[in-house]
Amino acid sequence: MNNGSADLLIELVQEEIPARMQSRAADDLARLFAEAFAAADLRHGAIHKFVAPRHLAIYVEGLATQQPDKQVFAGHALMRRKLRSMAF
Repeated sequence: MNNGSADLLIELVQEEIPARMQSRAADDLARLFAEAFAAADLRHGAIHKFVAPRHLAIYVEGLATQQPDKQVFAGHALMRRKLRSMAF
């Protein structure tokens, strides 16, 4: 762990996915986690996927341990900011 990031290992033990479908399932799992991290604004390094009999796993390098700070405007503050940005 360094600079606000950590590695993450997720392993799923399952019996219902046929062996011929495990590779695709691992691809889908990695893709879905990458999309979720992007939606949550969490930076990360490479995502590695692993398949073994009855096991799927992903290993994420350097996943941010927190989201970046964001300034949120709502209500009157948002309206004032919009009005200031408009050129009259």
